[in-house]
Amino acid sequence: MTPIRGAQRRASLWLRIVGGAIAVAGLSLPAIEAFALWDDKLTLLAEEKATHDDNVFRISKNVDPNDIGARSRSDTYRTTSFGFNLDAPVSRQRFQMGYTRNATRFNQLSPLDFDGHDARAIWLWQLGNDASGQLGYTETFALVSFANITSFKNSQSSRPDPLKTQLAFFNAAYLVTPRWRLNAGVSGLELTNGDPARQSLDLDVTYADVALSYVTPANTSVGLSARTEDGRYPKSFSGNDNAYHQSSAGVVADWTPNGVSHVSARADRVSRRYAEVPQQGLDFDGTIARAQYDWKPTGKFSLAAVAQRDIFPYQDIGSSFVLVKGVALRPALNVTEKIDMSGSFDYSIRDFLGDPGQASGVSPRRTDRVRTATLTVSYRPARSFTLLMSAQREARSSNFVPPAPAVLPVDYAVTVFSISARIAF
Repeated sequence: MTPIRGAQRRASLWLRIVGGAIAVAGLSLPAIEAFALWDDKLTLLAEEKATHDDNVFRISKNVDPNDIGARSRSDTYRTTSFGFNLDAPVSRQRFQMGYTRNATRFNQLSPLDFDGHDARAIWLWQLGNDASGQLGYTETFALVSFANITSFKNSQSSRPDPLKTQLAFFNAAYLVTPRWRLNAGVSGLELTNGDPARQSLDLDVTYADVALSYVTPANTSVGLSARTEDGRYPKSFSGNDNAYHQSSAGVVADWTPNGVSHVSARADRVSRRYAEVPQQGLDFDGTIARAQYDWKPTGKFSLAAVAQRDIFPYQDIGSSFVLVKGVALRPALNVTEKIDMSGSFDYSIRDFLGDPGQASGVSPRRTDRVRTATLTVSYRPARSFTLLMSAQREARSSNFVPPAPAVLPVDYAVTVFSISARIAF
């Protein structure tokens, strides 16, 4: 296929997707505006989305796609989604459910075609005036980003990895007195990789946390918190399950200094211990912290600023855990009654703190720097119909050069454009 014919085919695909979505919306809007399901407690939704990605496999500009078994670096694909959301108050209780089925089809890279889903079921419970909380379950089934696959075990691959993420949780808040609030919760997380080569990264984690806070009449709070985390990799290739125990204790604060500002922050001292591989020096002791400032000076503009230093155990990035230090800005602007704009600007430094399934002594320790900028514009000509356009630029640099035979660099840059049409009624 010549470059001109390829461009024509991509343009034709975009026009068919957008034109079809608008045509369907135009036919449906009169009926949608007059139709409500179960007093608006139940919402049905459908979305058609077209995306162009100029670096699907997140490979370096100096890497030929053929080196990882791919026929193309870039592609245009479409995603069709159907689902529902339920939000039903019953007396003082509230029940929320949702399910979305999505099908993604690539124009050229058909081996990446995938059917996934998102599901959730949550009970927001209330007991008297002093006790409340949530009991819920969420599940997603989606492809792991190739930015993470390419960094796994210092190798690169064009083979997709379907990841199932399951989370069950229970939490409660109780006003011991009008000024003292007790929060507690437990949750369980399971990550299951579909690619046999990555099943050693399957992860089971159990969390438990408790916090006691003093709450002022202005709803400002400050308190002490404690948290435990127990994780294991049940299919580790190293011959042990690489189980770990992590505990932390610290302070939490929530403050609204005025009507347009809000600050939330926490800081913890963390200790992580591995049960079977302490000789590799992977145990960790350190301080983590996260602070967020929300500012809304007008009814049309808001800005969220986040700074964090935290560790993450999730094996998507191919390390036992990663220390992430970063900042983010997320502005949002209501341009008109029907047009909204939002942005996200993130910068993070990711220190890979070792993999208990690999030999120790690798130097220097890998550090990545990731920069991401995203702009989204939404246009809602009617209450039930929304058009969204998005552009994203992301770049990763690293001090790490993979050893042979995986000698391909892990840096990359990517630009992604998308447009979607969504109907909800």
